[in-house]
Amino acid sequence: MTRATKIQLQDAIIDAMEKASSDAFEKSGVHIRRMPEYFLNVIIANELSNKFPTLGYRLEMPVKEALNGFGLSQYLSPQELRINGKFYIAIISIGSRKLRHIIEVKRSLSKRQLLKESKRLKALAAEGHQSKRLETGYIAAISRLGSTARSYDVDQLLDTRLEFLVEQLGDAVNVSCRYKVMDAGAYGFDSSTSLLLVVFRIKKAIKKPVLC
Repeated sequence: MTRATKIQLQDAIIDAMEKASSDAFEKSGVHIRRMPEYFLNVIIANELSNKFPTLGYRLEMPVKEALNGFGLSQYLSPQELRINGKFYIAIISIGSRKLRHIIEVKRSLSKRQLLKESKRLKALAAEGHQSKRLETGYIAAISRLGSTARSYDVDQLLDTRLEFLVEQLGDAVNVSCRYKVMDAGAYGFDSSTSLLLVVFRIKKAIKKPVLC
């Protein structure tokens, strides 16, 4: 049985985004950017559940319901949690039905959107749920690249996003990402455009003990 380590989970999300892109073009004749956002969410959740048999999912799970499952009715950061909203994808345990991870999904690398979701995942990690797994959350993002993009351009783009998030979020969390670049012209895009698939990981930082 495949165990869902953090890196395996990120790579599986990237694979699922590629499958969604392929399915969108093969079955509808349009590229993924023209499909409803919900389509991408369903494919990601279903693919993760298929790959990792111990995992299930909820789509658009109310934030209050998720936290109430841990006995929480008072919140440390209700505004950043967007407490009256919903999580895009809630990964749960098939056996216990307990919430394990949250995946937010974006169809751009907009700094504003990434920061908004990162703040939410940071706030969730800090809540009093006593769940180590919920101290790590993910943002799955799809973006278009022009044909002139080189590998170092992609690295520079993502480094810029990571530096921005670290600067804004502070040292309470660690931020990293994994990514894949599709071939130009794949999955319904023209020959001058390729897809960049990225999964950001927002993880609560471990505080080191202060030595006297």
